[in-house]
Amino acid sequence: MIFANLSGGRDSTAMVVRYLELGGKIDYILFCDTHYEFPQMLTYIDKLESYLLKHFNKKLTRLRSEEDLLSKWAFEYPITRGEHKGKLRGLPKTLGMDYCTRELKAKPSRDFIKSKSPNAFKNTILIGYTYNEVSNGRTSSLDYGVAKYPLYQWQWNEREVENYLKDKGIANPLYQHFERTGCFCCPKQSKKSLYTLYRFYPKEWEKCKELEAKAKELGCLNTTFKPNLSCVELEAQFKRNPTMDFIETYTEDMVCFCR
Repeated sequence: MIFANLSGGRDSTAMVVRYLELGGKIDYILFCDTHYEFPQMLTYIDKLESYLLKHFNKKLTRLRSEEDLLSKWAFEYPITRGEHKGKLRGLPKTLGMDYCTRELKAKPSRDFIKSKSPNAFKNTILIGYTYNEVSNGRTSSLDYGVAKYPLYQWQWNEREVENYLKDKGIANPLYQHFERTGCFCCPKQSKKSLYTLYRFYPKEWEKCKELEAKAKELGCLNTTFKPNLSCVELEAQFKRNPTMDFIETYTEDMVCFCR
């Protein structure tokens, strides 16, 4: 069976649409709703599904847990081994793959795919890594299927992806504000992205502050989204210097934020 992971980011979206346009078969197109999506993302996903239905007669399979798993792992499930055994994790870490990626995206996809087709050797998983990303060594090792990278095969990078989505009229409007999309509370987003969140998405920004406050109140290990810098402190910086320059860059292997 053939499965595709679609985050709503531009790379995975372009991959799915172009793959179908070329006559490729996809049995399931998976979208993981983490409970922390931008409302604008969910609206976009609805519109994208309408496009897929109209042009390819394909629907999305939406994976969404009944419970808020981020809150469960942050504030309810204690660490079970190691030097921090018994403590609460708090917010996801900035570096590396943490429980949020594992429990909100990777595990739901894996469980669904294995429930439909348990033989990993019969499964192909389409992943939207660009030509440059794969060329630089970014690949996925999966125990439930064989990863395939259509954008790499087509030699598509950011420019080709952007132009394709614009030509099709299905560009995600969140890219008007962000260089990447993902959960609004993603700790892997840059300071510039957090400023954009603060400026244009006040409800989501307040939710981030609430999560930090709860982590601090419960004495969690990690209480801020950025190392040693809370959203309250960031907000004070933003208010003092609303035109501040941002020079942060992303490191691909450390970023969950979806392009």
